[in-house]
Amino acid sequence: MNQQLYLQMSQHGNLDSKNSQEILHLLKYSNKKYNQTLIMITHDLNLASEADRVITIDDGKIIKDESKN
Repeated sequence: MNQQLYLQMSQHGNLDSKNSQEILHLLKYSNKKYNQTLIMITHDLNLASEADRVITIDDGKIIKDESKN
């Protein structure tokens, strides 16, 4: 069964930088190869900058919605 939606709570802060980048690479590869939607929840702006779209939420409200084209 091919998952179409994948949710990821960012736990990269617990990993060294090499393993953190490897996890990110695998998630992005799976996203592209299997045409999956990946939703990652993170406070890490460096990880967020890797995304195609970043939605910033503050006090439960969307304050910014940015897409890379």
